[in-house]
Amino acid sequence: MFKPLLLGASLAALLAGCASQSPQALDQRLLGQWQGMRDKNGPCQFFAWNSSFRPDGRFEISFFADEDRTRLIQTERGTWTASNGKNHLTTDGVKTTEVYDYRFVDADTVEYVNTKADPTADCQADYRFTEHRVGQ
Repeated sequence: MFKPLLLGASLAALLAGCASQSPQALDQRLLGQWQGMRDKNGPCQFFAWNSSFRPDGRFEISFFADEDRTRLIQTERGTWTASNGKNHLTTDGVKTTEVYDYRFVDADTVEYVNTKADPTADCQADYRFTEHRVGQ
């Protein structure tokens, strides 16, 4: 008698745990490959980047020291969610989640404004940028 009761309680707890996990909010328009670059005349050191936003909630951003994207600085990976004009990026190994407001200029161009920066970022003045879809 005790084993079936324990099994039933365990199954109920397991199902309740599964039901509480909602799917990630991912703005489907952001999926895919993007590119951006800092203004060469801006307050921060220039770099260009390639970013990839996957449907499994993972992202990858590779930063380059040149416009041609031949001199890799580093690659960051982590998780992302985006909805209602807010994009949240949490880089693997970094405790702070960066938050960006975003709006689509057109289907292949997104403008971002950083509203919560990583305090260890190389330049705190870098808060507005544009990304352009590549491929497709």
